[in-house]
Amino acid sequence: MSAAVSADPDVFLEIDDLELVGRGLAEAVWLGRHGGVRTGPGVEFHSHRAYQPGDDLRRINWALYARQRRLHVRESRQESRRPVHIIVDATASMAVANATHSKFHYAARAAAALAYIANGQGDAASLCLLQDRLAAALPPRTGSSQTAGICAALSATTPRGTSDLVRALGEARHICTQRGFIILISDFFDKEDALIVELAQLSAQGHDVLALQILDPMEVELPASGDYEFLDAEDGSRLKTSAEELRASHKKAVAEWRETLRTRSLAAGLRWQTMTTEDPLAPILRAWLDAG
Repeated sequence: MSAAVSADPDVFLEIDDLELVGRGLAEAVWLGRHGGVRTGPGVEFHSHRAYQPGDDLRRINWALYARQRRLHVRESRQESRRPVHIIVDATASMAVANATHSKFHYAARAAAALAYIANGQGDAASLCLLQDRLAAALPPRTGSSQTAGICAALSATTPRGTSDLVRALGEARHICTQRGFIILISDFFDKEDALIVELAQLSAQGHDVLALQILDPMEVELPASGDYEFLDAEDGSRLKTSAEELRASHKKAVAEWRETLRTRSLAAGLRWQTMTTEDPLAPILRAWLDAG
């Protein structure tokens, strides 16, 4: 895949082959970075992680503590090898779509790219698909066959059913036993406060947790005019109204809700990123990789 194609985010949303999408996005991410993550003999500084009892006190970054009032230790590049646990919301609300693709369609492409990035770094990737229960799970493994298996599982999944993400995430804990990266990709429409608490517990256990919220553009801002019927994807309830009557109040309420989720996530020690399906994926994935 050429650099020109890899740099075009629209290409990835139109391609049906998730393996091709994952490779292309991973390539686009690497092209946009200055150097790789896996260079050096294992003693070069790479990143920070939360302090755990028993860590060498000499590796605590006290300057960072003075700014954030949180203890972090320095890690070398070799030490930073940890499994990448990819957890994807596959409930009915993720089926909400605009003219071209759904939130799950977008989430699946992000997950495929993460799997390819992990494999490229020699890390073990895992996949959990959440519905009212843990719908599918692939334990962490390295290698191209694992990446292909993750792409196949995502391709075979249709988002459906009412959600209980908190219970499903609890069931996924047995996959995430080794401390590593946990990326939850969801619209956060289900018991979001309890979900953040569950993620905070994983963070407290030593995982580096990223909450990746994906919304449809119309969920963020209604059209300027027109009459619409809104359907709850999970309980089937309907609401008929005009966009003009709700547009301003809806936009304000959604913005406040997203900011509240961001604030609570950061306070809980999580990394938070919110986007719509119109946003290019490569810069978002690159930011995660650079921060991790």
